[in-house]
Amino acid sequence: MEAAVSCALVGILLVAAMRTVGMSVVAQCRSAEQATGRLLADGLMAEVLAKAYEDPDTTPRFGLESGESSVSRAAFDDVDDYHGWSELPPEFPDGATMPDLTGWRRTVAVDWVDPSDPSRIVGWDTGAKRITVAVGHNGIAVCTRTALRTEAP
Repeated sequence: MEAAVSCALVGILLVAAMRTVGMSVVAQCRSAEQATGRLLADGLMAEVLAKAYEDPDTTPRFGLESGESSVSRAAFDDVDDYHGWSELPPEFPDGATMPDLTGWRRTVAVDWVDPSDPSRIVGWDTGAKRITVAVGHNGIAVCTRTALRTEAP
């Protein structure tokens, strides 16, 4: 009888220990996924924010200007060139695919906003643009970064 009770108790403890280990592994995977998402979002956001507010070479217009491609961001020279950019998997600025990031997607939205209320999108140039970089993995949103870029130096 004691052996049967001991076996049952050990079995229950083993099941509990395995569940704990399983939850720990899932938490570590999620943590690693969030860290990767933050790094991907921050890297693309830094790239966007390093660009000029508006195109320095031509008559400014929102979006891509002539000579800029929708399949490579190598020629992007102002923040609104990134509007609508999407890549799956993530790429370096020259268009080369980043290794080991299958299933990851980065998207960018750029909007003119009211400088006194950046949550309000407007349809004209107010001197302020809101940039939103979203990162997802296997169709699930992982990280979003938002920043403002103004025409003031």
